[in-house]
Amino acid sequence: MNVRTHPSTMHSPWIRRSVVTTSTIGLALILCTGCGTKGVPSYPVKGTVTLDGKPLEGATVMFVPTAGPPNSGVTDASGSFSIGKPGVPAGSCGVAITKTAGGPAMSAPTPEDLQKIAQTPAANQPPKSLVPEKFGRSDTSGLTANVTSDAAKNVFTFDLAP
Repeated sequence: MNVRTHPSTMHSPWIRRSVVTTSTIGLALILCTGCGTKGVPSYPVKGTVTLDGKPLEGATVMFVPTAGPPNSGVTDASGSFSIGKPGVPAGSCGVAITKTAGGPAMSAPTPEDLQKIAQTPAANQPPKSLVPEKFGRSDTSGLTANVTSDAAKNVFTFDLAP
């Protein structure tokens, strides 16, 4: 007797639960394929960062919105940064600013960059922060920005003071 063709096999409660569970998971995966930030309007932002009133070069500025993905940029010698496409989702954002000793900031390191970093002798040492550590997290920095569809309003100045 072949188990696959036996009529009582199709009516087994275990089989029915398996089919329902698998179908539910499959449907959820199909529906969530489009989930995420697609459709969340994002806009370019720019600004400057100073530390004790002086331009802060090589700092990573990260915007962390309440809805949508975070995005970051790196400051230049004048302390200026810009975050273009895909931009930052509109709305309220927490802001984190970091700068560590030991190398340039990378807003989007490649796998090769990460491999080089991991192979350096100091890789197991925590990097020394060159700005007060409270600014390194959007939930402790006290820095916020309201990103809008009006590019003229998406210019922010952050003065980091201890």
